[in-house]
Amino acid sequence: MESILCIPRLPTNTMKKIVSSIPLFSVWVSRTNALAITTFNILAPVHRSMPNQPDPALNLRESERQEWWRPRAEGVAQYIADKFSSSDVILLQEWWFDDSFTRIFDAAISDTFERVAERRPGSVVGQDRDDGMCCLVRKNGLLELIKSDKVLTGPQRIAQIIQCRERLPNSGAGGRQVFIANSHLSFPGDKNHTINSERQAKEAGIILDALTRARNDWDTTTSSSSESCLEIVCGDFNSNSCSAAAALVEDNNFVNCVSATANQLLTNVGGAVNIGTTHCDHLGNRVSVDHIFLRVSKRKDNKDGQRSVKRERCSALALGYLDTQGTRILAVQRDKILISGSAVLSDHRPVTAKIEWPRLKKTDEKLSDMYVNVTMPLDPLEPAWGIVQDDDS
Repeated sequence: MESILCIPRLPTNTMKKIVSSIPLFSVWVSRTNALAITTFNILAPVHRSMPNQPDPALNLRESERQEWWRPRAEGVAQYIADKFSSSDVILLQEWWFDDSFTRIFDAAISDTFERVAERRPGSVVGQDRDDGMCCLVRKNGLLELIKSDKVLTGPQRIAQIIQCRERLPNSGAGGRQVFIANSHLSFPGDKNHTINSERQAKEAGIILDALTRARNDWDTTTSSSSESCLEIVCGDFNSNSCSAAAALVEDNNFVNCVSATANQLLTNVGGAVNIGTTHCDHLGNRVSVDHIFLRVSKRKDNKDGQRSVKRERCSALALGYLDTQGTRILAVQRDKILISGSAVLSDHRPVTAKIEWPRLKKTDEKLSDMYVNVTMPLDPLEPAWGIVQDDDS
């Protein structure tokens, strides 16, 4: 078990007092689950300008000829199938709603993943754009797909709101809920930086409100025994972790996975941290725009109907400890694929976060006569002796 501290023997009566004084718990056993979440903008063929065009003024798109788009589509589909077969959820931006494109992906991933996609609306009512958002949920993973919906974040722009549930052994009931916002904020195309920043922040606010509505619906329409849920905001923000949009998400007690892991490694002196280049835009700028944010919400947080889960941010939260039950950010990484040139899979790099998500189970286990194994406290205000756990969890 990670982060184990052995405490020397104390008198039996003293130990009983220590255990009984631990807030929120009696004696608990942690059964650890580790979730893997991946976000990846796969660059829809309808958005990719063909390189080395004889007449750039024509701005030919990859989607115009199958011999142009098919090899890359097959490469992306196989790359996802091979590289991210252990991810529980994969959030894709710029999914192309073309039947042949879809069949290529289904041939590569349908045995491993369940797929659900939402399409962007067009400028004319009743006509949709050619692309949108897609979510892949691993069939034998830790989560099962419940439903997907979309929210309009701007003219012809959407976010995908996905609800999943923890998959329990033998199809058991009472699995914890997970709500995910698959996001793609607008490109900062205005010459005025303030206008770009405010537009993206407004879109982020709409996404947070939609996520809260989905959580509120779960709270009022189900009788699940679970008292908390995991919420994830991720995707292509078209801006870095210091942007107004990212700041708004963190103001609502979401934790940036990259900043949290940097704090764990003592490589951060404070503030937001970028993971490095994740995108080469159409202007040739190499930027860090793909993010994953997490928070844990409780049922009581839903009663006022507001998006915020207002709690004091503490040092433990900055380190990626999302609650007092062991939910924490373990690691985050980007895959360093080529993002510029004529032979790219995409102009974005995928980002994956791994989250420890333990199930807590009561036990009548007796304390050791010599030593007690405990996890280090998740909050500076918790007792210094932490929470008692068993050795084999």
